[in-house]
Amino acid sequence: MKHKVKITVETRKKGLFGSKTVREEKTVWVDSKTYKQIQKEHGNRPYSVEEMMLYDWIFDDGDYE
Repeated sequence: MKHKVKITVETRKKGLFGSKTVREEKTVWVDSKTYKQIQKEHGNRPYSVEEMMLYDWIFDDGDYE
C-alpha cells in the first residue's frame, strides 16, 4: 500500500547576495514500511517552542505576569 507524505527538504538556491539554504515542503509517495518508520520518528521528536507555549497556556503552567 502506498501512502502520501509531506516532507521538508533543504535545497540550496542562488540569490542576489549568493547562495542560501531554503526549506521547501514536498509531497512524496512511500510504501508501508517507510511510512511506519516516518510515523515512529515523528512521535519521538522533541516539542517545538510553539507547542511548549501552547501546553503552558492550556495547563496554566506559564508565568506570564
